[in-house]
Amino acid sequence: MGTPDPSPAIGQKIPPRLIALGAFLVVSLATFGVAFFEGWLRPGTIQSTVAGAGAWAMLGYIAAVAIGEILWMPRMWGLLAGGMLFGHWAGGALALFADMIAATVCYGIARGAGRTWVQQRLGQRPAAQRIVDLLAKRRGGVTVAVLRVCPVAHYTLVSYAAGLAGVSTRAFMLGTAVGILPGAIIYPIVGDSMLQPTSPVFIGSMAILLVFLIATGVAGRRALKG
Repeated sequence: MGTPDPSPAIGQKIPPRLIALGAFLVVSLATFGVAFFEGWLRPGTIQSTVAGAGAWAMLGYIAAVAIGEILWMPRMWGLLAGGMLFGHWAGGALALFADMIAATVCYGIARGAGRTWVQQRLGQRPAAQRIVDLLAKRRGGVTVAVLRVCPVAHYTLVSYAAGLAGVSTRAFMLGTAVGILPGAIIYPIVGDSMLQPTSPVFIGSMAILLVFLIATGVAGRRALKG
């Protein structure tokens, strides 16, 4: 018997991941809301501190997000923080830069001296191994982009898996750049408007984010089955 196609198995796991991501987002927003309304988190203090730090704040943010993602921090945190600290345009641009750095580092580790370590780490996770198998079968930038834009696999996992699977550098970089754009637009807007949680912008951006998560989850499931 031949090896079963890993794509359907991955597709079947999208709904639980989507539910987990939604729950994580709700808990994160609820935590922020409590801190905001209780006065533990003061927008004026945050913004004045960031503005006073100037370029150092931007460099610190890029470094923190890149290191965090290399250490498996969810990408969503960096995007929301970027919007909150720098506004949605500057925050999105800085987040994109940090995302590309983190992705490139993880990809390079998996293709270089850290290959054995990455193989051992991902080999202990059946779901991670399915992502590696999928990328080994479909090495194009389109597959990388789909995995980036859809809530199918952890951002850091895709970078490591692409390196192990032998995805070309060109396909990886292009697929990553395209795949992370939608999130870099939507999440920073939510993060920026979180400072005014009762504003129409915040409510509207949250609605758009919910639609985005559902749509990409369904699209990802269909694409990975195809």
